[in-house]
Amino acid sequence: MNIKINNIPHFMQNEMKKIQLKLNPLLKKNMKYGFFSTIMIAFSLINLFFLLFNNDSYPISKIALCIYALVGAIGFALKKENKHNKKEIVKMSQKYVLERMKKSGYLTDARKNNYYQKVNEYPLLTMSVFIEFLAEEEQRKNDFSGNENR
Repeated sequence: MNIKINNIPHFMQNEMKKIQLKLNPLLKKNMKYGFFSTIMIAFSLINLFFLLFNNDSYPISKIALCIYALVGAIGFALKKENKHNKKEIVKMSQKYVLERMKKSGYLTDARKNNYYQKVNEYPLLTMSVFIEFLAEEEQRKNDFSGNENR
């Protein structure tokens, strides 16, 4: 999840880096599982197809059939684990966002609850809601520090 963070403000970059550091081990594992599962499934299906349907003159080897089926089963298991890890990544990022919102001292509880509700109702939009939250928080910080200097 290497988000391109060059074009966003510095305060948002810091938060995105914190999320990436927290999710990085799981993201790496997820990418490996996705890659290997795709390769294993494709390898297994192609070889099973040729072994079963395009094998006119050679006898079908039960050992080869078992090996290709086993490779395919492992590939599908990795794919399922990959899907489970994606859900875990979403939960972890959502949990981080909610904890970060809770720590904010610049927004009112009503505004925080509004953001909590958005994150809980639309988990796929968590990052955009978080960016909106960070922008509002930064604006309130600037307003607060501007009022102190007067």
